[in-house]
Amino acid sequence: MGNVCTSADKNYSAAAANPKIEKKVKQKEAELKTLKGFAKVNNRSMEPRGVAESMVHFFEIVSQEHCDRRNVVRAGCLLRWMDICACLSAEKHGQLSSVTLSMDDLSFDIPAVLGDVLEISGRVNNAFNTSMEVGVQVLSTSQSGPRIHCRAYFTFVSLDHHGIKCKVPKVIPETEAERDNFILAKERRQLRFKKKEQLETMLSQIAEKGGDDSSIRGRALTENPEGGEGISSQMSVKPKVWTGNRKRLSIMLRENLNLGAVLPPAEESIVTRSMGESSLQMTKVVLPSDANHMGNTFGGNIMSWMDDAATVVATKHIRHPSMQPETHVATIAVDSMAFIGPSHTGDRLNFYAQINRAFGTTIEVGIRVEAQAIGGHVRHINSGYLTLMAVDMSGRPTSVPKIMPETDKQKEQFMKAVGRRQLRMERKKMTGENKNTNGLSWNWSEDMSSEISVANIYGLLKVANAWDLNWVKQDLPPEIASNNRFEIKMQVTKDTWGLGLATIRFSGIVSCKMSDMFKKIMDCDARGEWDVAVKDCKVWNKVDEHNDIIWMAYPPFGTEGKGKPKDFSLLRTWRLDEERYIVASRSVIHPALPVNEDHQRGEVFPSGFILTPWVMDDGMGDLRDNEYQEQTSFDYVVQLDKTGQEMAGFGNPNSPYIKVMAGSLQKLCVILSST
Repeated sequence: MGNVCTSADKNYSAAAANPKIEKKVKQKEAELKTLKGFAKVNNRSMEPRGVAESMVHFFEIVSQEHCDRRNVVRAGCLLRWMDICACLSAEKHGQLSSVTLSMDDLSFDIPAVLGDVLEISGRVNNAFNTSMEVGVQVLSTSQSGPRIHCRAYFTFVSLDHHGIKCKVPKVIPETEAERDNFILAKERRQLRFKKKEQLETMLSQIAEKGGDDSSIRGRALTENPEGGEGISSQMSVKPKVWTGNRKRLSIMLRENLNLGAVLPPAEESIVTRSMGESSLQMTKVVLPSDANHMGNTFGGNIMSWMDDAATVVATKHIRHPSMQPETHVATIAVDSMAFIGPSHTGDRLNFYAQINRAFGTTIEVGIRVEAQAIGGHVRHINSGYLTLMAVDMSGRPTSVPKIMPETDKQKEQFMKAVGRRQLRMERKKMTGENKNTNGLSWNWSEDMSSEISVANIYGLLKVANAWDLNWVKQDLPPEIASNNRFEIKMQVTKDTWGLGLATIRFSGIVSCKMSDMFKKIMDCDARGEWDVAVKDCKVWNKVDEHNDIIWMAYPPFGTEGKGKPKDFSLLRTWRLDEERYIVASRSVIHPALPVNEDHQRGEVFPSGFILTPWVMDDGMGDLRDNEYQEQTSFDYVVQLDKTGQEMAGFGNPNSPYIKVMAGSLQKLCVILSST
């Protein structure tokens, strides 16, 4: 048979004979590959998707390889699992390969131990052009119910076949919880942009005090222990001691390392070490198993290696004859991380870890990650800060050696550690993770105003839609009657999430436009028209277009306060999002509104109104364009501490406080439905 020569063979033969032709053939092949890749991306559906479509669940059985010597799961394992879950969720939503851009602050509140079955779940909360926020939580189930070990928010970006960022479909929230997370995701995005500015402000304040962090430490001691940004130090019971039984150890560790555990304070260490002694360099090679199908290193693997480096350097730091022989370190918090650049299969990753400061029983470790291909240049790809606590085998925090900076760069990091710690603790307090409610008022700070505003909205939404709470329907006072123009119902719950708070929720439907009800609620001058008890209501300070500081005064209820009227200094935050108005108020300590002798200062946790157009399936189209949509559904939520519960006569529908609140809402509904 004669030789058969295809066009491809001819091209190959010609290319082999002429290097210029070979180069042109490769260019054509690359162009064709590019066109195919773009065609695949462009054919991808950009239709908005529901949150449920991005939901991912997977399970991990905690085995010995995941644990440290105390049989507690290593933080690095959790970080790796959470990043994988977030990546799967982002790729389900974007239908493209996705890479980790950042992770928000993360604290490990309840330890997972050997034998636990962990459920890691993730979902896309919101999408912003080319990026997505993915919420991930880790929980396990016990006889007492589910335990949430940690949760975090990741930011991912979608990439095409050439590593170029692509737009992602929008997110459609459907349930109340999804709508809440949709709103809060936008708020958290703005906070990420402002975090660097906030840290710089805190550092300047510390510098003005000559670098003395005693005031910060003093305030922290009243909220958390000196050594732990997540473990209570007030002593009322003795922590359990390990007797050698592994199962008993697991139970004991949970109780001792839990947020609600009560542990004695550790004595301050008299040992001091230099920063030069407490640093190390660690190198890793990125293998194919460490990267995705595009060759990019998984962000979770990098974070896991960072945790390994932090654990090693912290362990070296505490190894001293004065320390207990069975002292170990455990990661309790990770500051937000941003991935500056990618790394790929075959890269050498260098981890530079250094202890920046010791705080009693905790250590802050700073880590810089650099990547380098063989013969390539060095690339800075990530930096992060981890907080580790020294504990003995019973889970009891122990003191750590102090750290002494030597160079100017070390002194700078030594100072900045204080600001980062303060910012971390303030954020933890605002998100409600700190269960200490002694004093519900927050200190107002212009520098932290964005954080406080978001926490205000979050606090209201969190309790308003928390159907896992034991809500009990309660009868309204007999004189509060519903009619065909409005309807009001009341529910109560005691000891909200173990915080010692009681929550009252009024729900109703009134015949009026949502915008009219919002305007009436926001008008302080007209507050007395419907609030039957208020004596005065004023806007004291206009913060911005979505926040103000208001002052409200009420007469005394019963004999509380020896007949003194009660006043409130409140931050009022409002939003219009997802066809809802949200108006949240909570107590703040503002310099313009000091406590005065004529009033007894009251305090409230985030409380307020959530307004939603009452939707009927009438086929009338978009609510905003529907002139016939003139009914509004509302929830009015009030969170009371023990003092407020006594004042309200909690559980008694005939109490003066309940009558006043229900009567005020009735009057508001009458006014709105008659206009």
